[in-house]
Amino acid sequence: MKSLRSMTKLVAILSAFLLLITLVIPASPAHADELTGRTLEKELREMIDKGILSGHTDGTYRPTENVSREQFAAFIARALKLPEADGNFKDVPKTSKLAKDIYRVQKAGLMNGYSGGMFKPEAPITREQVSLTMTNVLNYSQMDLKESRIDFTDLDKFQSSGSVRSVYYNITYGIISGIPNKDGSMRFEPKSNTTREQAAAFISRYLKAAEGNELPGIPEKPEKPEPPTQGNDFYLATLTNGKLVKQLKGHSTYLAAANLFNDSNNYAAMYRGNELIRVKSGMAFGDNKTSAGKEANTIIYFDSAFKKQATYVQQGRELKYLGSNDDYVKVQVGATVGYAKHSEVDLIPIQLVTDRDRYTVSEWGTLIHYTYNYMSKKGASYPIMPAPDFLKQGTTYYSPDGVHYMDSTGKGVGTFFPYFQFLSARSATSYTGAELDSLIKKVLVEREALNSSKYKDATKKSKLIGLGSFFKTLEKERHMNALMILSLAVHESDYGMSETAQTCNNLFGLYKYDSLTKLCPDKGTFKVPSDSAVALVDTFLNPNYINPDSTLNRALGAAFGNKTTGFNVNYASDPTWGAKAGAHMYELDKKAGGKDLFAYKQFALTSLEIATNVRKAPSTSAPILFTYKPHYNGIYQDSSSGIGLGYPLTVIGSVKGDDGKTWYEVFSDKAGVDHGFIREDVVNIINYK
Repeated sequence: MKSLRSMTKLVAILSAFLLLITLVIPASPAHADELTGRTLEKELREMIDKGILSGHTDGTYRPTENVSREQFAAFIARALKLPEADGNFKDVPKTSKLAKDIYRVQKAGLMNGYSGGMFKPEAPITREQVSLTMTNVLNYSQMDLKESRIDFTDLDKFQSSGSVRSVYYNITYGIISGIPNKDGSMRFEPKSNTTREQAAAFISRYLKAAEGNELPGIPEKPEKPEPPTQGNDFYLATLTNGKLVKQLKGHSTYLAAANLFNDSNNYAAMYRGNELIRVKSGMAFGDNKTSAGKEANTIIYFDSAFKKQATYVQQGRELKYLGSNDDYVKVQVGATVGYAKHSEVDLIPIQLVTDRDRYTVSEWGTLIHYTYNYMSKKGASYPIMPAPDFLKQGTTYYSPDGVHYMDSTGKGVGTFFPYFQFLSARSATSYTGAELDSLIKKVLVEREALNSSKYKDATKKSKLIGLGSFFKTLEKERHMNALMILSLAVHESDYGMSETAQTCNNLFGLYKYDSLTKLCPDKGTFKVPSDSAVALVDTFLNPNYINPDSTLNRALGAAFGNKTTGFNVNYASDPTWGAKAGAHMYELDKKAGGKDLFAYKQFALTSLEIATNVRKAPSTSAPILFTYKPHYNGIYQDSSSGIGLGYPLTVIGSVKGDDGKTWYEVFSDKAGVDHGFIREDVVNIINYK
């Protein structure tokens, strides 16, 4: 028998061995049971292994728990390995564990805050909000935005048509999907909160989609339509007694029909089945309807494969027809040549065109733009500003971009840049806040006198009353021209008298979309009208449409612009939105005394499809303040017949640099920087008298 001493020693050895086993052999992870067997287990474990999804302090991952805005921001920041950044949200203290991640995604333009400088870090993030954020991620990664549509049964629950499109973009990459109903249809539940496992799955699928994704480059200028592809039932048509008459016998291939079409002047059009796909000469216009029969914008792409979006145009608006085949329609919108899907446009032979967009000069010498909607068959007109000398009274002119004008034969007659349409938003108006308040009173009195029923009591009820001084404060603090803000308010809210302005205190139509039936969406409802102005500047224009460092590819110059340059490209589907806003600014300035018109004598437009630097001083050795990204600037980029519509700049002055070149001092698009310098060889100069 062993001694007690020996037994005690053996027990000690065994205890030490058991302790060693405990230390060396890892225990089952705390999250094993909560992850095992879940539908999204694979994606969860992948995100945990990559360090994108972290657990709680007790070692659990809680996959069914709602994910908060700050948590989702952290997931995104880790997945994209975003660079460090600082910020100052009032409800995100510097000591917060996830503060750095929040500011990283904000700097990258992937998630923004709310009015009043708030981020709401602990608020749950909805499926709709996640979809919008993931679309920003796709943009950040320069991945193509292509729609894969599903007719969700709860489309009316979305905040906006933009939210719906964001879901379609994500569906294309398999990032997000719908939820099946019992009858086999699909719903999305946009307002439902996103769980942590869903968030992990979304990011996991994005990372897989991004692997090997080729970034689209700037395309060469589109040439003639590519050789035709195979198809069925192609018919030629003649123009007889003011109608297109389709031949009874069709052709089995597009090529067979196209050869006859090209060789004979007898044919005016070509059909594929009952769809008109080609005309000898004519017009195109937007006609895009969803499967539910709702109107939608027509998307214009840079490439014939429909991978890189150029801009978009509202239903019924005119597009210059440049040709087509069975795959696409080649059009011009603004000064940009692009491609549209047959399903989103209609064609009309030139012989059957009864009305269209055009320009004339009034008896008072004012340039008038007449617009026409091919779907509603209605026209409207508005005065722009005094016409240039080369445009004569009694003659009709045409201009797809509102800059390059042609006569009825298509011959170019001159170029004209309406001043306020291309003036930098960073400039300052000459008027004081008190003068702007007086101007508002003046135009409201005129509105009442002009149309006593539509503008009844406008001088008492308009939501613009008293905002002139506030707009001037915004100008000083946010570097956004106060008269420009007022002009947008006049344009979007009908002088502060629209139903949206009166009911929702929303002067700028913010968060209001064609597909939205709710008069006052939650985000688009404000306590006071001035709050909508803050939202316009802080949430929309400054971060997304002006800031040259924006990752969302919406910032194409700090001016109203048109469908090739400026806000209008990505801000509004109306191709003449920028021209109309500029026209309002001209009228307001004229009524106030005309102090702003031609206050600056030169504008500049970047002219090359290369990155263009704006520097701190007139020297190539000076620090770069910011860089304009390469952007396809339209058909006049390398043409002697016109001016390439690059990023618009307003010139403050000019100096000779140490390289002997002229350097132009310009207003800086970048907030917090008043001005910068750009060299003469990378800009086109527009001179005003």
